[in-house]
Amino acid sequence: MKASKHVERLLRQGRKRKELIELGFPKSIVTRVSRQLKKEKAVLKVKVTEGTAQAETQLSTPPGPPEEIATIWQKVQSMADDLHRIDSLIQALSEVSIVIAAARELGTYRCETCPYHRDGLCYLWTWNRQDEIHQGIGEPVQAGDENCGWHVKPSPFYCAMCAAPLEAHIDGLEYKLSGDPLSGVKYQFTCSGCGGKGWIATRIKCIKCGRETYWGWFPKE
Repeated sequence: MKASKHVERLLRQGRKRKELIELGFPKSIVTRVSRQLKKEKAVLKVKVTEGTAQAETQLSTPPGPPEEIATIWQKVQSMADDLHRIDSLIQALSEVSIVIAAARELGTYRCETCPYHRDGLCYLWTWNRQDEIHQGIGEPVQAGDENCGWHVKPSPFYCAMCAAPLEAHIDGLEYKLSGDPLSGVKYQFTCSGCGGKGWIATRIKCIKCGRETYWGWFPKE
């Protein structure tokens, strides 16, 4: 780096001329660069002063008749309302895109695990005519001849809203519980001796140590 550039940087950082001379920089270079910086500051100060005066002149200028001011204010207010609506629309679109992505992912997963989905078609429902199929749930496909009815190639959104897998899961749980003689007994049992309701327990045994205990519902002491 040239000595003059080095001196200029140090002076801009707030160093004094005397310090730079003591550091070993030539006095002539320090003096010359210092004068150049003073000139730049003077020119900049003049420009700032002129700009301030011009701004004050513009502010002191009468804004115009009241009708013109009202028209300008209405335009500004209309622009502000438009910007607010655009911001709300962008936020809504962002939320919709998140919902669409989640529905597509859920629908794809359900489509892969659904027992009613075979060979790319949904066999949960069968329509007699093509015009009975609601738009948006999938592409209508006629299965076999004219007497076999219509099915759809389901869209991910249709599968995401479908409750058939959940209903099948609930039916399976109900079937398993129906084979358990103790299912729901807590809410049905009433002791014929004391009249207590739901206070039942069964004896269980630890296979490791052989200790027996009771497991169930006990009244508060």
